[in-house]
Amino acid sequence: MAQLLVVEDQPALRQTMTIALSRAGHAVEGVGSGEEALARTQETLYDLVITDLRLGEVDGLEVLKGVKARDADTEVVVATAYGSIDSAVEAIRAGAFDYVTKPFTPDQLLHVVDRALERRRLKTEVRYLNRRLEDPNDPPELVGESERFQRVLGIVREWASSDSTILVTGETGTGKDLVARMIQRLSPRADEVFVVVNCATIPSALFESELFGHMKGAFSGATRNRKGLAQEADGGTLFLDEVGELPMAVQPQLLRFLETGEIRPIGQNRSVTVDTRVIAATNRDLRAMISEGTFREDLYYRLNVLPLDLPPLRQRVEDIVPLATRFLTRFARRLGRQAESFSQEAQEVLTAYGWPGNVRELENVVERAVMLARGAVIHPEHLFMPDAERPDLGQGGGEGGVGDLISLAELERRQILAILKRVSGNQKKAASVLDISKSTLWRKLKEYGIDAASFAK
Repeated sequence: MAQLLVVEDQPALRQTMTIALSRAGHAVEGVGSGEEALARTQETLYDLVITDLRLGEVDGLEVLKGVKARDADTEVVVATAYGSIDSAVEAIRAGAFDYVTKPFTPDQLLHVVDRALERRRLKTEVRYLNRRLEDPNDPPELVGESERFQRVLGIVREWASSDSTILVTGETGTGKDLVARMIQRLSPRADEVFVVVNCATIPSALFESELFGHMKGAFSGATRNRKGLAQEADGGTLFLDEVGELPMAVQPQLLRFLETGEIRPIGQNRSVTVDTRVIAATNRDLRAMISEGTFREDLYYRLNVLPLDLPPLRQRVEDIVPLATRFLTRFARRLGRQAESFSQEAQEVLTAYGWPGNVRELENVVERAVMLARGAVIHPEHLFMPDAERPDLGQGGGEGGVGDLISLAELERRQILAILKRVSGNQKKAASVLDISKSTLWRKLKEYGIDAASFAK
């Protein structure tokens, strides 16, 4: 539901516009002057402002400039008489989305409003996609054929159509974020925005502002209006990752949002209702935290409407090799390597290991193996997991096997050697593959005593 402000000094037309937009499902307020409009934008965050250009002392252009100064993301549509097209063009140059010419029908008004709100939605989605592109840990799709994991997927498919809050629990690296994204993809909100809030990374003092937004001047450093993440997720899904890390001081704010569906940006004197589906995830034992007094019991029950516990990788052993193979294909393509499969011995090593870091650890191990392997097959000597057991490989098992402890510096040295060999000693290409600068590579070569020229063909 979008928050709209109609600025029109003709009472009958203002009422007609307000009724038409309200019937279209928007929350609409109407004011009769530019002064009133600027005062309202000081108090409330709007998605869209529709303003007449000729308003009196404070005209529509001043309203437009004031709105954009408060919040550049707010879209503005101007209404103008047929003979004032030049003013409308000036308004567009100043940042208005579009204009409508009086007299206009309700359908004409709704058409331009829908287009303006769609642009605002797309800008929000672009921000979300940019965050995903910037996230190096953005995970791949869910993979698993084990009976236990298939039961989990069945529950996910069943619950996806519901708007009830889901609490996803499980050890670190089990794929809680993947499950949340799958729920979104299978839900009626699949085409809407998916907003991620990592509760562990937001300082307690900034949590309310990040989640619910703020008005310009609400506190030191609030230089413009800002819509919170809960409101950005309006119509879509809000994923509260690592919710067990929330400080007690901010838990009541989240509880109120879950109970009422309302938010109130800091400095705004009215609450706004949002239509947001909430999924939360944690690797913490929230019941134990309740006993310790570090997590609110009422918040736990609000989050735990539909509980979903993900099994650790050690309890779905039959999924390990298929997952590793999927990672192998992805990293070989991304890194330009020849690796295609795991030897039988390597598969035995993978399935024998306990995987305390779960799927995320498996992914990291496979990525290192792809970097270290010289040919199409991954062997046990390419797999590095602490305290892992491996079968008796006989002679020629290779240096630096699974059970050996290896320093990060040694692993880095081996990776550099492998890349230099592949690019025939070309330092520029090697730096590009390693995703470091050429000067950084030069320092590493000097540190490890590597002669890049010796790899030239």
